[in-house]
Amino acid sequence: MTSAAANFRLPSAPPRPRPAHRAAVLGCLLALVAGCASIVRAAAGSRPAAAAGQPAADAVARVNGRPILRRDFDLAVQLSLHRRRGDISLGDLQAARDTVLDALIDNELLYQQAAGVRTAVTEAEVRAEEARLREGLGDAQLTDLLRDNGVSPAEFTEQVRRTLLVTRFVNDRVVTGVKVADDDVRRYYDQNPRDMVRPDAVRISQIMLRAAPDATPGVRATVRQKMEAILQELRAGRDFADMARKYSEGPEAVRGGDAGLMTRGGGGPPAIEEAAFGLRPGALSDVLETRMGFHVIKVMETRPGGPIAFEEAQKAIRARLETTARDAMLRDYVAGLRQKAQIVKNAG
Repeated sequence: MTSAAANFRLPSAPPRPRPAHRAAVLGCLLALVAGCASIVRAAAGSRPAAAAGQPAADAVARVNGRPILRRDFDLAVQLSLHRRRGDISLGDLQAARDTVLDALIDNELLYQQAAGVRTAVTEAEVRAEEARLREGLGDAQLTDLLRDNGVSPAEFTEQVRRTLLVTRFVNDRVVTGVKVADDDVRRYYDQNPRDMVRPDAVRISQIMLRAAPDATPGVRATVRQKMEAILQELRAGRDFADMARKYSEGPEAVRGGDAGLMTRGGGGPPAIEEAAFGLRPGALSDVLETRMGFHVIKVMETRPGGPIAFEEAQKAIRARLETTARDAMLRDYVAGLRQKAQIVKNAG
């Protein structure tokens, strides 16, 4: 499912760079919440730095003397592969390890530069960003993830602060002065007609109760029974948004279950997609089962696909072209840092 703003294939906003300091789990988590698409940005993290004298066996690399710990690297690799479906080959694993290690090195270089110029963020900005991330993922799920990975609330807050610090540094000092001409926007629209087509979509709300894929049949049956009871109340006339806020365990619960637009063939859970495109606006689904648990959805509106007019597409096209330019500037900047840095990769 995508947000309501994601009407077609162009991104509506540029990806945000992530710092690399410690606790790879936090960087991956923040990147997922923020919607970053690349492992480069998904592999960042931040715990208090290990001492420069950390034993070599515990570090997969050193960046200007600062270690990237093996435990953080291994966890970042696992998280980078977490959403892949099907079997993972040895080639896939090695490619992920290489990409994650380079990402951690690049992000450590960026953090060192940001800290060196004393880029600052306010406590209010940190609190606001932390609240946004908790809302995006769901407070309960975020709390569970932090606890399961041994990350304290204070460490999470520190990661948010470092993320904002590096983002501000990059935006203020690295990717400045980017401008896209109107002619370039029009040229992109004319030369990419297949991208200028909106897919069929439905806007849905959902109530979700979690049940782990490896839960016992008895546990899953209990969760399904609870969802069946919720569905009965909905069919009796209870307000969907109120029920979602009260019972749903998904991140959209705080929005009354509003899960945004689902596009046909967009990669949503097959059971939910099939039900969503078979319902009329205002209709409720039966109880649906996925690997995440059990769901009831309500179709709020349908939106037929078709060509997108230039006037509607130009804002997203401009954002894409600006993102491409910023990415190129950032790559060049990091390449310059690498040339001057002392980077040692350890075998194994």
